[in-house]
Amino acid sequence: MTTTIITLADLQQAFQTAVLHLQDRAPDFIVATDQASSTERFTVYTEAYRLRLIEALSADYPGLKNLLGTEDFDAMGRAYIDASPSDQFSIRWFGRHLPHFLAESSPYAEQAGIAELANFEWALSEAFDAPDSTVIDYSRLAAIEPTAWPSLKLKLHPSLKRVDLHYNAPQVWQASNQQESLPVFAANSEPQAWLIWRQQLKLLFRSLSVQEAFAIDAFLQGQCFAEVCAGLAEWLDEEQVVTNAAGFLQTWLSEGWITGVDVSEND
Repeated sequence: MTTTIITLADLQQAFQTAVLHLQDRAPDFIVATDQASSTERFTVYTEAYRLRLIEALSADYPGLKNLLGTEDFDAMGRAYIDASPSDQFSIRWFGRHLPHFLAESSPYAEQAGIAELANFEWALSEAFDAPDSTVIDYSRLAAIEPTAWPSLKLKLHPSLKRVDLHYNAPQVWQASNQQESLPVFAANSEPQAWLIWRQQLKLLFRSLSVQEAFAIDAFLQGQCFAEVCAGLAEWLDEEQVVTNAAGFLQTWLSEGWITGVDVSEND
């Protein structure tokens, strides 16, 4: 007869795997006692793990928790855990799929706007965790030769996050963050572009006009100043295009969005 030797490390690994996969049935090596069955003993650990994951969701989505209420948020968190088990070493990334889960899964997909609130809150988290970068000032733009402006491309701060929202998610989040009564969660008359960014340790966000949203999106996609101006001509008269584009750049400098410029004509 061959004897299989199971080491302590093997048992620890098997136990960790069982907990991480939230098995309903206790592993065979967990025994019952007079006080509790093996399943009850094992559930202590799986329930603690679930609670830790829900705690992480609460940290990433405080506005959503405030909107739903503690009980409904807990139920939502447990449904998300079952649908999207943690697959990262760091718990920081556990909640990254929640906006998609809310948008696609019943009954949450029928609760208008909550997926957008989650998307907005996750963008805030990503902006906060983004790398830092030194920003430039107006003198850097002023030094550019006029003939080089058409080829100008921008290097933008890594914390910048763009979202388009159909609901008043930023106002709901802000009221929650300031511990004020939440406004009615309602749809906007039309989709609204927003930009989120970080200055040092402070998170900031503001809405964008259609033209400014187009310009920032174009620069984020690597387009040059001439291409941006050509696109702005859809909304602005020819004599207004360059003035408005230059005005955007001045505003973005003051907001701390621009970290560098490139006037090379090579792609």
